[in-house]
Amino acid sequence: MMDGGAESSEDLQKVVARAVAGALDVMLKRTAPGERLTLIRTLRAQMEQVLAEAPLTGDPVEAIAMRTRLAALFDAEFTRREAAEQRPEQP
Repeated sequence: MMDGGAESSEDLQKVVARAVAGALDVMLKRTAPGERLTLIRTLRAQMEQVLAEAPLTGDPVEAIAMRTRLAALFDAEFTRREAAEQRPEQP
């Protein structure tokens, strides 16, 4: 059984996932096709740096667990976007 903290953490992850996907959609639409892969890779590197270097607050175990989940979420989204940009155009 999950406690309220776990449920709110999952809800937060869903909100963050939607926000990241939406922000990427907007940025990619504003970026020339030949520059999108570079943008995705730059954003990935910046998010990795933030997750690795931002100071921990509160319970360190919970903070690290949250960062781990966020890192997996970001990695999945950036990987999906990179694959889409590397896919050849369909006629």
